[in-house]
Amino acid sequence: MRILSWNVNGLYTTLKDAAVRHSSISNYFSNVLNADIICFQEAKVQEEKLEKWMACVPGYESFWAFSKDKKGYSGVVTYVKEELSPLDAKANWLGDFDDPLLEEFCNEGRIVETDHGSFILINVYTPNAGDREQGRPRVGFKMSFLKALKRKCDELIHAGRHIILVGDLNVPHKDQDVHRRWNIREIYSAEELSFMDALFDEYVDLFRKFHPNDEDVFSVWNQKKEARIHNEGLRIDYAVCDQGFLPHVSSTDIIKMYPKNWSDHAAVLTTLTEQPILPPHPKPAISSSNMQKFMTDARQKRLTSLFSPCLSREAKQERPVNADDDEHEHDPSATVIEESVKLDMVNKKREGTPSLAESPASKTQRFDLTSTTSRTPPNLQKNQRSLMSYLQRGDG
Repeated sequence: MRILSWNVNGLYTTLKDAAVRHSSISNYFSNVLNADIICFQEAKVQEEKLEKWMACVPGYESFWAFSKDKKGYSGVVTYVKEELSPLDAKANWLGDFDDPLLEEFCNEGRIVETDHGSFILINVYTPNAGDREQGRPRVGFKMSFLKALKRKCDELIHAGRHIILVGDLNVPHKDQDVHRRWNIREIYSAEELSFMDALFDEYVDLFRKFHPNDEDVFSVWNQKKEARIHNEGLRIDYAVCDQGFLPHVSSTDIIKMYPKNWSDHAAVLTTLTEQPILPPHPKPAISSSNMQKFMTDARQKRLTSLFSPCLSREAKQERPVNADDDEHEHDPSATVIEESVKLDMVNKKREGTPSLAESPASKTQRFDLTSTTSRTPPNLQKNQRSLMSYLQRGDG
């Protein structure tokens, strides 16, 4: 089973381009990303503007957390293959904790939880602390969110569940997770770094588990400063699990998604050794298949088909018309690359298209799991400060 997590920095335009380049979004998900579950952060989709072509991708159902107060901001979504439909799902829920900030967390569209029987998957986008030049005004808010998130994970473990946490935590952990030009302690507060130490004392940073000595492997770069070309970045995107679930994980890798201008982040791909088999169950209430506006449309199509037998019973994929406001600009000549592999960018489906992030563990067995150098560089130069300012940007 393959779980891919990616801060996409604006989902509308990415999916629109993917549909053109790879004939359909469904083809892009299953044959290019080659994932059973896909977790996006920074979707930036407004609930009232969500369209069927995004929510109901053939072969997948989706689970959304929207920003309620600020439009075109934050937001996470988890796409799951229909045959792997979760037992339950929740959005914008961090538990019953006595914290006045919980309601504010829930209004920003930062977390989706799906229950897959053998584990609970948590897709998260952690708040950014804000611009350093402005004193990082949201660092307190960010820390409250991270602590509430860890309490949620702890509660699930104490209840006898296993967890996989994926997404953008907006904090690197160690010196090796930051380009050598910077001192991690000058970029992040002691409280943030101490939290990461405490988190990984109890839970497993899966990338570091499988790549303990890898240097210069990052997940975010400043696009405006061309930092990606020089690989001057940070690793702030993670896949995390509890110690007890580790034997069920076969690999975790950082996958550089291309075209590069689709997002300033790379994706994190985690492969499990088994694929859960769940008993028959209804779709979770927040599943896209249960969204009222899409259910009504489906019923109308079925009714029409009774009187028009010649019509196809398969809904044609809707194509986007107008893009939401986001930060993407797309290069139509760009190619999708994984290491040395280049995929043709054509507007028709091609047979044998190589999959992004293909790994030997991609064919997983099916088991019933329902039972249970210190780097201290000299003072930062002006251009470094501007890059750090970007990395600490306040838009998240």
